[in-house]
Amino acid sequence: MTDIIRKSAPIKLTSLTIEEIPSSAAVVASGHRYHGPPAIQEQVQLETEKTTPHSTNLESQELEPTTSSQSDILDDDGFEYPENNLQGWLVVFGAFFGLLPTWGIPNSIGVIQTQVLEHQLSNVSTTTVSWIFSIYTCLTMSCAIFSGTYFDRNGSRVPMLIGTIMSVGSLLALANCTKVYQFILSFGVGFGAGSAIIMAPAIGAVSHYFPKSQRATAIAVAGSGGCVGGFLFPAMLRKSYQSLGFAWSMRCVAFLDLFCLVIALIFVKERKLSERQEMTTMEKAKLYLFKSFDFKAIVTDKRYLFNVLGCVFAETSIVITGSYFSFITVKNGFSESEAFLFVTVLNVFAVAGRYASGILADKWLGTYNIIIFLEVVVAISNLVIWMPFKSNRVALWIYSVIYGTFYGGIYSLVPSCCSQIVRVDTFGSRYATQYMVAGLCFLAFTPASSALIGDGMDNARNDGFIIFMSLISFLGATFYFLARTITVGFTLKKF
Repeated sequence: MTDIIRKSAPIKLTSLTIEEIPSSAAVVASGHRYHGPPAIQEQVQLETEKTTPHSTNLESQELEPTTSSQSDILDDDGFEYPENNLQGWLVVFGAFFGLLPTWGIPNSIGVIQTQVLEHQLSNVSTTTVSWIFSIYTCLTMSCAIFSGTYFDRNGSRVPMLIGTIMSVGSLLALANCTKVYQFILSFGVGFGAGSAIIMAPAIGAVSHYFPKSQRATAIAVAGSGGCVGGFLFPAMLRKSYQSLGFAWSMRCVAFLDLFCLVIALIFVKERKLSERQEMTTMEKAKLYLFKSFDFKAIVTDKRYLFNVLGCVFAETSIVITGSYFSFITVKNGFSESEAFLFVTVLNVFAVAGRYASGILADKWLGTYNIIIFLEVVVAISNLVIWMPFKSNRVALWIYSVIYGTFYGGIYSLVPSCCSQIVRVDTFGSRYATQYMVAGLCFLAFTPASSALIGDGMDNARNDGFIIFMSLISFLGATFYFLARTITVGFTLKKF
């Protein structure tokens, strides 16, 4: 049996190959039960017999692969997940509050950007101001790389505590900013990096408790915190800008951020999947500094490569569109208050989109099928509704409802797509890797988008921006389709 396995090509087992299965030595050393497919269990058992002394005592027998208990759900990645999952839903509850400000503020970034462009930095060009939010978006995604690998090895508590301190402190500093460099340091660097450090543990901990058949729904529920924040913050800022001013508005956001993240610190807790390998200080430094970015996975796994590219273009289209939607709306004759209201409605319907997409993906259609469809619809709605009717009030209400519903689903399914093709014990680093690539790409896409728009007064340039965002959405759908095709082919099946 082992000779056949060693000489043959890697055997495809759903989303796993032989090389992705933990070594028998690692299983024995850790005491962790591996419950993969029978052929792999036999390989692990035979190789274990060759590499370890035979023993008849009970301790030795317990190291052999066993079958899962009736109270657990065995997934195709070889890990057990609890069936009566109260602890898992408490983690989802905590992640909901952790992502409420972490994703909620990016979802309402257009409200902050419009305020800064029209008031605090009104004498600065749009392109220059865009660097504040470009750096913020880049770091919000790319700095997850530092917490992803740490989370896989050590858990969520330390990175979430560091992220909380950075996020709250940066928002308090933002309240006093008047210069471009001050906005870059406080909001772009401080709050961006702090949010990223929270993101990977919050999503990763949820993945520890739910098998792939339930994971999209669980992540959708947790991620809906970002949509709640997406309509909570614009509604709050729309009033507080007028009554309290910019400084106290940002302080109120900081206090709300602190409240939410404390709840997350209490409830978000990872599962112990295996024993942690002891490492020297130098080995840990090399792991976190040089191996956090999983370059090998990108160049050796085409599914993962196309998934990363799909993430890049999906996130780019919805984040940059959200950043400039209210700005373009104001430049087309609407008041700031009404523009903020459009953003609020958009994010309200995004909550429904998150829930619906997660349930549809888990129960009937699959994550990749849903996200491909959503990307195409988002691109079409940009071209058919927003571009020709950007000055029409009724059309913008319709667009806010449609776009909000579908972009909420995209936000929810991007991490779920990653979790479908990677092992749960490497999810933190793989998730962080794809977002680091996306974050670096934002450094190019955001200034380019700003250059297309200019001062927002030229209708032709606004149309060019909308077409550009639509093309990016189509590219996102294309790369997700390629990742799906490599995995399951052209068949019409749930995936």
